[in-house]
Amino acid sequence: MGQVQVRCYAELNDHLPPESRFRDVSLPWEREGAIADLIAELGIPPAEVDLVLLNGVSAPLDGPVRAGDRIALYPVFESFDIGEAQRVHPHPLRTPRFILDVHLGKLAAHLRMLGFDAACGEVTEDDDLARRSLDEGRILLTRDRSLAARGDLTRVFLLRSVEAGEQLLAVVRRFQLETLFRPFTRCLRCNALLVAVSREEVLDRLPPRVRQRQTEFHVCRSCQRVYWPGSHQERMSSLVDWIRQGGGTPRSEPPGDEEGAQE
Repeated sequence: MGQVQVRCYAELNDHLPPESRFRDVSLPWEREGAIADLIAELGIPPAEVDLVLLNGVSAPLDGPVRAGDRIALYPVFESFDIGEAQRVHPHPLRTPRFILDVHLGKLAAHLRMLGFDAACGEVTEDDDLARRSLDEGRILLTRDRSLAARGDLTRVFLLRSVEAGEQLLAVVRRFQLETLFRPFTRCLRCNALLVAVSREEVLDRLPPRVRQRQTEFHVCRSCQRVYWPGSHQERMSSLVDWIRQGGGTPRSEPPGDEEGAQE
């Protein structure tokens, strides 16, 4: 009887019986079928498979499977770059969450401004960063080579640039974030989501000029900081344009306590 050898990686193993997880599995295979058929027989949702290696070469879901083939199935990659390999889905399967070491505060502000969950500054020790990355499924962003090389980390990206705009461009490209931007939905300071409020709800906290000319307001669910359209929106729009144009000399930095936010 013909067989195929299959190996599943990372969370794809959650769909397999315990005895078949994290190991090569031999499956009977007498017919010629598609990789998608094999995945269905394993009980794995095809939407969760991001890369298929058929005899060591990337292949699409409709690629043929024959007896004697070796197949490796991978979920969304977060710990290393698959380069030019053929992804089976054109877009990322989920919105990544990040944790950044304390030296990447500007990058955290950039990511938050784009709408991404980017924790930063709460922990400083390598062990604590690694533990939170693992426990919360967050991608660790760091410039520390020794931290990035830890064997217990499964979601880590080593940044090479020291400039926040270049770092952001690298992260956006690496994790295919271009279609996931949700600008001005998170607090730049504490990373919590913002909620829309009326002007009357925050009137006593607004500068006089803002009371007269602004009608749109949001409040951080955590620290209660108030946000309104201002120069930070112009900066972010410029930064998004810069990213979509492929980079170059960054034209903007994350805003501090300027027009558009009030304690």
